[in-house]
Amino acid sequence: MINVSTARSRRREKVPQHILPVEERIDNFREVNLGYLTWEEAMIEADRCYLCRKPKCVEACHAHFNIPSFIKAIQEGEGKKAREILETIYSFPKSIDRICPQFCRDACIAQKKGDAIQIMDLKRFIADRVEVTESFFNKADSTGHKIAIIGAGPAGLTAAYYLAKQGHEVVVYEKAPVPGGMLTLGIPQYRLPKEIMFEEVDDIAKLGVKFQYGATYGKDFTYKDLFNLGFDAIMISHGAHKPKWMKIPGEDLEGVVHAIEFLRDVNLGKEVKLGKKIAVIGGGDVAIDAVRVAKRLGADVHLIYRRSREQMPAVEEEIEAAEEEGIPLHVLRNPIEIIGEDGKVKALKLIKMKLGEPDSSGRPRPVPIEGSEYVDEYDMVIEAISEEPEYDYLENDGFKLTRWHTFEIDPETHMTNIEGVWAAGDDVTGPATAVEAIAAAHKVVQSINAYLKAKAETHQDESTPLTN
Repeated sequence: MINVSTARSRRREKVPQHILPVEERIDNFREVNLGYLTWEEAMIEADRCYLCRKPKCVEACHAHFNIPSFIKAIQEGEGKKAREILETIYSFPKSIDRICPQFCRDACIAQKKGDAIQIMDLKRFIADRVEVTESFFNKADSTGHKIAIIGAGPAGLTAAYYLAKQGHEVVVYEKAPVPGGMLTLGIPQYRLPKEIMFEEVDDIAKLGVKFQYGATYGKDFTYKDLFNLGFDAIMISHGAHKPKWMKIPGEDLEGVVHAIEFLRDVNLGKEVKLGKKIAVIGGGDVAIDAVRVAKRLGADVHLIYRRSREQMPAVEEEIEAAEEEGIPLHVLRNPIEIIGEDGKVKALKLIKMKLGEPDSSGRPRPVPIEGSEYVDEYDMVIEAISEEPEYDYLENDGFKLTRWHTFEIDPETHMTNIEGVWAAGDDVTGPATAVEAIAAAHKVVQSINAYLKAKAETHQDESTPLTN
């Protein structure tokens, strides 16, 4: 138990996180948000929580993490207990609690009188400061069942860990040379250091989970091959890594890249050819990540977004950090053509926008202003408007897909139209958050366990001789 001698009282303002100053981070990839550094900070922040009887934070969290019990453990100085509660939902808490979108914080009722409780930072503090518990590595006796997981991203890692805890033999097939999915390939090092992700995957592997890297579904194997190898169940969760493009003239010019590919190459340590002046197009988290990474690599980089600053879907803290780092945000601007010279990007033709009537998202629709076109010189364009799952080979495999190229699944079981094959994460929802993928993976784990149990009981009944 932790004892903090300083008197604590409920306060309306949050305990601020430690943030690396701009001058110490602008030309490197050191972690920027350092979170809480002392037990005193964490316990003072935890004491602000009302421990609601009907917690809206839990309701807002896709994984329905038991936030009140967790925070109460911190209030009482029970670090190990808090860590054990974390481990009931998260197999990689250090990583997820650096990049979670914090739906729980947005729903916190403490905002009525002050700042919301900084739940993610409390979870991160416990994950960082308290050792993995003994129970994390405990698992049931072997069931004899083999399960294949396609993709080592948030959904795949979650399913692999909790299925292994049940005593199943689990093998994870991953296309990339490293685990983590978008957490490793898409999130910059200054937000989530890769060594933290790798350390947590090593812990998952200690349960007996096997990882095979460089294995591409649809190219190296299919679900039929896995069933032939003796697997009893398969979960596909290889994410949404296929770029979506604006489909404007000039996208075939040298110097036009997609943010997903740009961030992946940087994170894998590949040589990246940068322009001197770069336009990043988009207003989501990927766009903000791309623009801040390009800035750290020494480029004069600008963000272009067709809506207003207030409508940007990226996390507010990340937008503010980009502004602090001196990155210009050009809002209410929309690219309509990429202009080239000798096959290379030379400039970007844009049109000014104004906000009109609300669209299907509830936000005012951006409307072009007639006659407002203008040209800005750039020698590189990074598009960050969206991405989608690879899907061509899935249709050829007989899977039913939605019009968004995602798996059509049973809403109760998450099983696809092919028996014994489940899907979760971005393959089902389209590009979404890591916590949504984690929540879906937990449902798949329950479904696979129920399926295998029922199958085993049926087999046992069929093999039991009838007696008079």
